[in-house]
Amino acid sequence: MSFSNLKDKIKGTVFKNYLYLLMIQGANFILPLITIPYLVRTLGIHKFGIVMVAQSFAILLTIITEFGLDMSATRQVALIKTDKKKVSQYFFDVFFLKMALVIVAFTILIFFIFFIDKFSQEHLVYFFSFGMVFGQALFPSFFFRGIEEMRIITIINVLAKVIFTVSVFIIIKHPEDYHYVPILNGLGFILSGCLGFILSLKYVSFMKPIFNEVMSIAKESSSLFLSNLAVSFYTNINTLLVGVFISDSIAGVYSSMEKLIVATKSIYVPLYQALFPNIVVKDKGTIVSVINKMKYYMGALGAIISFIIFLFAADILNLIYKDQMITSYHIVFQILGLIGFLSSLNMLFVSLFFPAIKAFNQRLKILSMGGILNIFLVIILVQYYSIYGVAISATISELFILIVAYYLYRREVNEFGNEIINI
Repeated sequence: MSFSNLKDKIKGTVFKNYLYLLMIQGANFILPLITIPYLVRTLGIHKFGIVMVAQSFAILLTIITEFGLDMSATRQVALIKTDKKKVSQYFFDVFFLKMALVIVAFTILIFFIFFIDKFSQEHLVYFFSFGMVFGQALFPSFFFRGIEEMRIITIINVLAKVIFTVSVFIIIKHPEDYHYVPILNGLGFILSGCLGFILSLKYVSFMKPIFNEVMSIAKESSSLFLSNLAVSFYTNINTLLVGVFISDSIAGVYSSMEKLIVATKSIYVPLYQALFPNIVVKDKGTIVSVINKMKYYMGALGAIISFIIFLFAADILNLIYKDQMITSYHIVFQILGLIGFLSSLNMLFVSLFFPAIKAFNQRLKILSMGGILNIFLVIILVQYYSIYGVAISATISELFILIVAYYLYRREVNEFGNEIINI
């Protein structure tokens, strides 16, 4: 398949959706580069660290409420989107499941606040951070992605992020204002969630959730939930672990760099998300052809990003944060910078290929092993190398996942037949 043929595959609806998702990721990239340096300077690295540790915990709770539905439900909606009755029933079944999971997540939060000192000491920050969890659960992104209406997702998400960014500069003026950060962030998510849910009612009719179908959806999505939880074990959880094992100040340093790495991932995400609802309805040969061609281009892009970070790590940190403590740890940023390359291919396989062919268990195995490896390495290396050990653990885990994912990808292709494509 030539590159021109690959471009033909993402024309029309897919290409339009890619542009909308690119706008979202552009906002995800640019707006944090505006707000996070301001928060670091205004709150100080210690208060900023407290907020980021609480946010990391909230992200873990969000994984519970999403329960892998961002992929499994998107896939199902894409398959049944022409039947309004089926889509409506499925929509409200998923919504009921997500609201039940919100209750579970909130119960977990209350438990941690009451029984763990680190959480009880800053209980308001953790409580206010839950707004992000609730708002994310309200927003039916799975539905809009499934029917390929990315325009709505784009408008709502960008609007909420802009409101949050403006509010930060208006309200956050002193270190004592750190409680307002999770409040503003949570309100942004809740606003976008409410708007998204209201707009989704234009496409569906109310249907009473059917308990057996809800349980069936949960069962089908459970492996994806475990996979996403495993992902958090080598991504979002590291800031939380730094806060637990070292200090909130160092957690602030680590998070400031991790946010930049996450921002680089936003370059890849829109293309993968735009392609997903389109290729799930294709035959396996077509899916393999697309993946096989994309791996070279995405790998090259990731290598360029990692090389830039390695060469200019200290300059980038100084330019963005202007904080001597953060810049002094620029080697940590260089180590994490390798993830720019590794994640470009990891996401291609574990976020696009395996979910597209419904190999959810394969994805679960890959990410579970990577997550467990990261936790194991962090607990050991943080004792000897502090924050550097955490960065090394995250990078090794990404490399491990890439090796295993590519091996299983090759095996899938070989089982299907070497005649599909020349790998």
